[in-house]
Amino acid sequence: MMSKTLLILAMLVCGSLAAGQAEAADSKDFKDVNESHWASGLIGQAVKKGYVSGYSDGTFDSSKAVTRAEFIKMVVEALKLPNSQGGSPWYQGYVAAAFEFGLLEETDSTDYIKPIRRLEIIRIIARTLAVEQAYAAYFDAFADLNKENLPFSDHAHFQNKDLPSIALAYGTGIVAGYPDGTMGLNKASSRAETVVMLEEWLAVRVVDPVSKPRLLELNDRAERNVSISMLDGQ
Repeated sequence: MMSKTLLILAMLVCGSLAAGQAEAADSKDFKDVNESHWASGLIGQAVKKGYVSGYSDGTFDSSKAVTRAEFIKMVVEALKLPNSQGGSPWYQGYVAAAFEFGLLEETDSTDYIKPIRRLEIIRIIARTLAVEQAYAAYFDAFADLNKENLPFSDHAHFQNKDLPSIALAYGTGIVAGYPDGTMGLNKASSRAETVVMLEEWLAVRVVDPVSKPRLLELNDRAERNVSISMLDGQ
């Protein structure tokens, strides 16, 4: 019988391949997202893939904060994971699917109607990558990183347990910092920011990690940390 990890991997790979076949939508699909909007193209792609949509008034409301429930639904839909529909609250089927396939853990917040933090998004994204053979080794290696190895002015606030997730998401280009040099892990994520991260994540999942120089650089830093630690222990 297929192990749970392999089952998760198989389902996620199938989901990403299906999601990757969509074409970009016209930027005129939403009256509040014109061609000059910084995320116009990726919003269009995400809508075509079907894991996010606009509102009945013809807007996308790109600056609106995404709740945990909304983000979980986006991820489950993007991966084409089987889930029950209907019920109360509306998101229960998506949350159940997220737990079943390892996207959520018992220690995660259960306040699903509140805005999701960037750190929570990073954790979930990293989990989906870490079960794939191509990225698992990087995730494991990043446990040897120091906070100072990440180029963010607020790195002192990072928890050591989150360094592998942050490094994997940053190294693959799924997330980036803000112009002030911070990662802003505790900030809410707008609909536009969330869609951009998810589109980058879907793209990353089907490419070779060696094509990501930043990922390789972080891996080298982790290996150097191990070497230095071994020398200090002699």
